[in-house]
Order: sequence, then C-alpha cells, then structure tokens
Amino acid sequence: MKIFTRFNSKPFSRLTAVLLLATTACTLSSCSKDDNTVTAISGLSVVNVSPTLGTYNVYLNSTKVSTAALPFTGSINYFQITPGINSVKFTTASSTESLLTKSINLEADKAYSLYLIDKADKLDGLLISDDLSAGSADKAAVRFINLSPDAGALTLNQTGGASLSTDQAYKGASAFSSTEAKTYSLEIRDKTTGTVLTKLENVTLTAGKIYTIVAAGLVAPSTNDQPLKISVVTNK
Repeated sequence: MKIFTRFNSKPFSRLTAVLLLATTACTLSSCSKDDNTVTAISGLSVVNVSPTLGTYNVYLNSTKVSTAALPFTGSINYFQITPGINSVKFTTASSTESLLTKSINLEADKAYSLYLIDKADKLDGLLISDDLSAGSADKAAVRFINLSPDAGALTLNQTGGASLSTDQAYKGASAFSSTEAKTYSLEIRDKTTGTVLTKLENVTLTAGKIYTIVAAGLVAPSTNDQPLKISVVTNK
C-alpha cells in the first residue's frame, strides 16, 4: 500500500522531523485501500500548563498518544493528525476516565499547540495556531503566551532590558517576532504595576529556532498549586 502525504511546502517548510515520521504508515491518520490515496495532515503538540500537582495522559480519538502522564509544563512534540474535527481526552495517570474531552478543528497543512489550562475544576483546552515559517536563519523567533489564570495582564522583559512582549491578558498570545540569538535572562512583570513576578536565567535562543515563552502557574498558589514560572517551549 502506498500512502502519499500532501504538504503545503511554505507553511510546513520548518516543521521538525518528528512531524514527518510515519508519512508512509497508517498511524493516527485514517488509511485507504486505494494505492494512490493522498492524505492531508496537520501537526499537533500538547502542553500541560494546568497549575496543579496532577499529571495527565492524553488520548487522540480514543488512542493514547502520551508515553507518560504529562507533569506541569510537560509536553508532547508535534505528531501527525488528520485535519478536521478531532477529539482530545485528558485523564489522570491512573485512569482512563475523562477529566476533559475537547473537540478541536484543524486545517490541513498547519501546525497547532493544544494547552491544557486552568485548575482541576475548570480544566479547559486552548488551541493556538503555530506559524512554523517564522524567524530566519540568523535570528530566533519568539512569542509570549499568558496562561496564568490569576495573574492579570503580563509583560515579558529582558532583565534590565527591553520588553519582548507587552500587555498579554490571560489566554493572550503575541505573534512570533525575530529576536537576536543569544542567552537571555527573562522576567515576567505585572503590566499595571511593573512588579517582577518571576524570572528565568540563562535562556539560550538559537538562530533558526522558534520558541514560545509561556507564563504558567499561579501568582498566589495554595499548597497543591504550581507557582508562577516561565516555561520555554521549542516549537522548531
């Protein structure tokens, strides 16, 4: 059986090799008996930023796609998925019972990240499109996403330097922007007061790579909550 996977070379030209695996196999995409079937695909990554101590398994259309339950800020790299409506289920590490089942609608030849957000009684999934054509050979590309439920509007700054992103409300995401490739010290500030809420030292951004900087956790955590932190996701 021959399975040909159709890519739009422009938006997918920077997809990592992991998304290109299984282009000749019948895995998560449906297969046809037609020897010349052309199968369109999308790419999906999953990131857990629910600010709890819990860990979560991930299922796509009833098939488990996590090799281990995702801890806080844990992620699954891009994998191949059939475009259109798909169902993603999150469970605890020890059960197959759904804590959250989310329907997502994906366009062909595009990449997405699905973030598990908010606390256990309000779990939700936030789907964000990933522009993997961002950046250039001599610079890194960076965006900032605020996924801290109690933080209010946030800014992302270089420590002692310029802002990389300003005024992101909860669930807000900046566009990717080109950034000098070097090692940074980053800080997240309250947009209104300018108070530094958390820092992360020695963040190396490499030329040609694409990064998402995530504000994850709670400004005022309780005993079983995760405190606010800066998480760096390498998209490409």
